[in-house]
Amino acid sequence: MSTDMPPLPESRSELVEFILLARDRGASDEFIGKLLRDYGWPSREVERAFFEVYEGLLGRPIPTPRGTSGELARDAFFYLLAFVTLGIWIQALGEMGFIFINHLIPDSLNTYYGDPSWQMAFALARLIVAYPVYLGLMRQINRDLATYREKHFSGVRKWLTYLTLLVAALIAIGGVIAFLTSFLRGELTPRFLLKVLVVLVLDGGVLWYYFDWIRRKPGSKGLRVTVDG
Repeated sequence: MSTDMPPLPESRSELVEFILLARDRGASDEFIGKLLRDYGWPSREVERAFFEVYEGLLGRPIPTPRGTSGELARDAFFYLLAFVTLGIWIQALGEMGFIFINHLIPDSLNTYYGDPSWQMAFALARLIVAYPVYLGLMRQINRDLATYREKHFSGVRKWLTYLTLLVAALIAIGGVIAFLTSFLRGELTPRFLLKVLVVLVLDGGVLWYYFDWIRRKPGSKGLRVTVDG
């Protein structure tokens, strides 16, 4: 069985001309498309030829759909900035928890913790700046998802969310490994235990929320029927 394909034309004028002649003879677009594909023409070439046919018939280019590269770049910007700010405020919140634990249960063998007031001020500043930005970005992302339901299936959304989940899962695994290492060495202290707990609670919250968020399906839109008279 031969697998040779007809050579692609330098332009699709030959294919477009064939489609126009076949339509003039009463052949349907479905029949013409199937005929060309069965004959060996690539589906993409057939589709492009039909694009040119309809653009010629209507005298205007086919409207560009949403989800073009510009739209995807905008979505990628929102998602990346949202996840970066998520990391900033979560890390700041965890650092504040560590400072509180160090103050609550001081380590008499290690008196160097830096300047707690400076550390607290820096963590608080990151939290105050990053958290509202994160909330605003997630609000815009969720609004886009509600308006453009196809964005639930966007590759940008899935890739960047799962990358964020990967980082969160690695942090959780690292926390458990640190806990087990300390436990097996008999060096488990209440202070260390509380710090591991802070990491797991914050990280677990991110994992729980985004695993649920990425599995959400678009809600069905009801059709509004207007009856005259």
